[in-house]
Amino acid sequence: MLGTMATKQEVIVALKRWIDLLETNAELADEFRGYNKTFLITLPDMKLSVQMVFEGTNKAHLVEGTVANPDMSLTVDSKLFLDICRGEVDPMEAFMTGRLKPKGNMADLQKLEVFMDLFEG
Repeated sequence: MLGTMATKQEVIVALKRWIDLLETNAELADEFRGYNKTFLITLPDMKLSVQMVFEGTNKAHLVEGTVANPDMSLTVDSKLFLDICRGEVDPMEAFMTGRLKPKGNMADLQKLEVFMDLFEG
């Protein structure tokens, strides 16, 4: 699968796993209490943008499409995104090599790393 593009369904399933974790993991939910942020994920190779809207509780929802002023954003190749979500690629390594392009408050962005760490192994 090296060098191939992920499918839209694979990306959406990965993001829904994040939402499911937020709703079912009490420790994770506590970390996101009061977190009212919009996280825009842009996958240029798929021409796809998805917003993950955190509602300040243990709830979040996905909205397909872009938003003018997200609190934070991430531009990443779809395959790399899935590899990170699966724990196959270290997100810090991808960031340091310029393949992962985040924008926004670094503290907010680092908070999201917990989702990636939960799928490692």
